[in-house]
Amino acid sequence: MGRSLSGYGTVNVMPRPGWKSVSLPKDMVDKIQRIIESNPELGYKSVADFIVDAIRRHPDYYNIRFEHFNVYEDHVTIFDKELKRLVDVYFSDRKPYVMCSLCEDSDCIHIRFTLSLEKVRKILKEKGFVIKDDKIIRGPF
Repeated sequence: MGRSLSGYGTVNVMPRPGWKSVSLPKDMVDKIQRIIESNPELGYKSVADFIVDAIRRHPDYYNIRFEHFNVYEDHVTIFDKELKRLVDVYFSDRKPYVMCSLCEDSDCIHIRFTLSLEKVRKILKEKGFVIKDDKIIRGPF
């Protein structure tokens, strides 16, 4: 059965059949609830609806879209499943230190995925690169 929280409807103690329960910080749930209440045109009926939609909109954060293909001396090749093509991410000892051949940018989802790979991070660190939050903040000396 569910229990009522003032103004927030019913909260299920046990998940519905076919669902799993997840614990979230109260302040996050409160913020999502305010978004839902302030924006009824978005069509969310519950915090769960909002979270499921958010996850579906961001598959690249969960490495579903990309696959590591190969590591070379000056670049890494990944496969972008959504675009059905190989993408090269190049590294340099000069700013911007990293560049995506497809996006022609130094900060894109291809670079963030590449820098999330432990093998790539290890090689770059051995070469003197400093990586923080999946970004190269300093190149080799």
